[in-house]
Parts: sequence; structure tokens; C-alpha cells
Amino acid sequence: MNTGGHFITFFTYRRNRIAAVAGLTALTLGGSLAGMLFGIPASLLPALPLSIPIILASYWYPRRGILFSTGTAAAYVAMAYIFSPPVAQLALSVLPRAAILILVGGVVAFLSMRLRESEQQMNQIIEFLPDATFAIDLEGRVIAWNRAIEEMTGVKKDVMLGRADREYALPFFGERRALLADLVIRGDTGTELPSIRRVGGVLISEARTPRLRDGRGAHIRFAATALLDYKGRVAGAIESIRDITDEVMMEGALQNTGRQLNTLSGILRTDLSNKLAVLYGHLSVGAMKFDDPAILSFIGDLEDAANGIRRQVEISRDFRDIGTSPPAWIPVQATVMNAASTLSFGDVSLEAWTERLEVFADPHLGTVFTHLFENSLAPATGATRIVVTYHLRPEGCAIIVEDDGTGIPDEMKGDLFIQKADGYGRGLFLAHEILAITSITIHETGRFGTGARFELLVPPEGYRIA
Repeated sequence: MNTGGHFITFFTYRRNRIAAVAGLTALTLGGSLAGMLFGIPASLLPALPLSIPIILASYWYPRRGILFSTGTAAAYVAMAYIFSPPVAQLALSVLPRAAILILVGGVVAFLSMRLRESEQQMNQIIEFLPDATFAIDLEGRVIAWNRAIEEMTGVKKDVMLGRADREYALPFFGERRALLADLVIRGDTGTELPSIRRVGGVLISEARTPRLRDGRGAHIRFAATALLDYKGRVAGAIESIRDITDEVMMEGALQNTGRQLNTLSGILRTDLSNKLAVLYGHLSVGAMKFDDPAILSFIGDLEDAANGIRRQVEISRDFRDIGTSPPAWIPVQATVMNAASTLSFGDVSLEAWTERLEVFADPHLGTVFTHLFENSLAPATGATRIVVTYHLRPEGCAIIVEDDGTGIPDEMKGDLFIQKADGYGRGLFLAHEILAITSITIHETGRFGTGARFELLVPPEGYRIA
């Protein structure tokens, strides 16, 4: 039985507080009066009991604390002068006691006012948070229910404050169930929220709630953390709720659009490939049938145009899956080794020094390393060694892929990452586009004759050392 909780709840009501103060004041003053009537001088009676109702009154009603303590002290002095047996220097024993009682009331009232101002500021911060927010104490009682959550649920603060037994879950799920705040306080494993994850000291989960948006339901993100007391102990929990229904719907719509565009582009690629096959057939027949140089030159021009169309079809095939999956934190070392496993290195050695490095990138990051390795493995480069490492810089993290081959001529570096028909091919253009999704830049900084050196600069917020 939680007697402490019932005791605190009893004194949260104004009527009970007034009754307690009045009763204690009457009891302590009456005790002093009785002692004086029995012949005990006021100087020998303890004054400490009189401070109890003064402390309570000054704490509960700080604006009236000085007035109440002054009145109580005045009543004590009046009784001493009227009913106390005559003793020498009565004033020297009574008046200092009365002054101390007034001082106690003033100090407690001042501290209580400062405490209430601090609580009011904290309540205002919670009240005007843009996200729906509530807080509970260790007993599970609601101690904060802000304006945003009133608007979200339609449940007013006056109705919810002080409620316990997980009643705060009713507006969301229609039943009493554990939310993240319960998990923070008691490690409650009874919560049914899915995919709970911890980010620092905050628990986060997402779920669909059937009761919001006029009963149509909503997709909600819950986030909860502990409320600590001055000793760093858990004193409660605060939980925020954000309606992310529109974001989820938008993400779903974009995914559906991406799938439909991929399907459409696949159909177009197939049709173009079939038409190109017919065109190549006619060009081959024409090349064999005619021997006029002008006609053969014309057929050659047509074949070059057809080859350009074919390259565009192949590029669209390479790009079809880029951006369909959201970016994620990707371990670089594993990605490098997986990309290398798909290629034949022959006598070329690969050294990767990127352990513990993770970057926020498109899931097709491996394709970037594949194309960079293909560039170094080309027979014309003469490379015998490829090294992958990283350097931390003020502007971010530079992932460096370099080889000891012939390198790239300076006049070709400006066109490395643009779409073109020949040269170093569409691979580097594709790598550039994959990296650009998460604002990663790529540059070639090697010297011709000493090897190629590609630097992938990851922004400061886009990398971490695991």
C-alpha cells in the first residue's frame, strides 16, 4: 500500500492544506497557552513547535508567509504578556523568539517563491514546446500535459494532471498500456511499441495510433527521456509525441513514384533496345549491299548515332536503382572489400585502411569503389598497387583511393565526372552522381606519371568513427 503517495495527494488540495495549517497553529498555540496557564513561564516553553505551521503556511502560500508568521508571532507575544507567570526580563526571552518565527516565515516564503518561479518557467517551457509533450513522476502520475498534446488528443490539462494507471495512453491507443516513459522509469518490458531504439539518453519508437485525426489514425513518433533530480537520480520521465503521418505518406508516395518510373523506364529501355537491334540489322545489310563511299559514310554516321542511343540506354539502366533506398550509415572497409570481390585484380595488390570508418551515403556506395577500381585496373594504367585510406580534415573526412599507375593527364581531369561517350566512360560520372546524393564530392588530385588519386570528401556531419 502506497501510504506516502496518498499522503502527498491529500495535501495537494487547498482545503486540506488550510485545515492542516489551522489545526497545527491551534495545537501549538493552544499547547503554549496551556503551559502558561499551568504556571510555566513563556521563557521555558519550547518555541520550535510554533515554527511548524509557519513553515508549512509559508511554503504553501508564500505571498502570505510573512503576514502569517507575523500574526502567529504576535499571538505568541500577546499570550506571553497576558498569561505567562511574571518573570524577570520576560521581553528579552519572548521578543527574540517572535523575531525568529517571523524570520523563519520570511526565509521559507522567499525560497518558496523562487522555487515556484523556477517551476513556472519550466512549466512554460514544456507548455509552449511545439511537440505534444507530457511528463510523469515515479508513481506514473501525469505532472505535465502541454498545449500541443491538448490539441492533438482533445484531452485538456485539467482532466489529465494527477491521473495515473497509464491513463495517458488512452487518447492514443484506447487502452491503458506502457509507453516509452514507463520504459525509462521502470524498464517496463510490457510496452508494445515496435522497434525501440536508443539515441544517447533518448528512447525513440514509431507506431500507428488508431485514435487520432478524428478516429482515422495517425503515424506517431514517440521520444522519451528521464527527468533527473539534483542528485542525478531518475525522478520521472518526459515524453514527446510527433505526428509524422504526412511524412510517412510522402515517403510512401515517393517510393511508389520511384517504382513506377523504374517500371516505365524499363519498358522504354526494352523497346529502344528492340528498335536498336532492328536498326543495327538494317545498317549491317546496308553496309554489305552498297559500296558507294558516300553511302557508306552516311551509314557510318547512322551507326554512330545508334551507338550513342545505346550508351544512353545503358546509362539509364545503371541509374535505375539510385535513390530508391534511403541513405544509411555504411561501413567503408566492408564496402571496399565487397566491391573488390567482384573484380579480378590479377597481380595488382589492394590495401584498405578504413577500419571503423562509417559514412552516411547512398546504399550504392559500393558501385563507386567498383568504378574507381576498374579505372585503376585498366591495362593501360600499368598499376601494381591500389591503396584506400582516409584523412580527417577541418572540412570533413577525405577517403583516398590511389594507385601507382600512369595517372590521368591534366587536360582530361576537368571532364572526368561529366557524361560523355568515351574517355574514362560513364563509370566515374555514375560514381559522382551516387556520391552527390549525400553531398559527398569527388576530385582527382594525382600527378600524371605517378598514379591516379581520387579524393572523396565527406562533410563533417556525414562520417563517424565507430
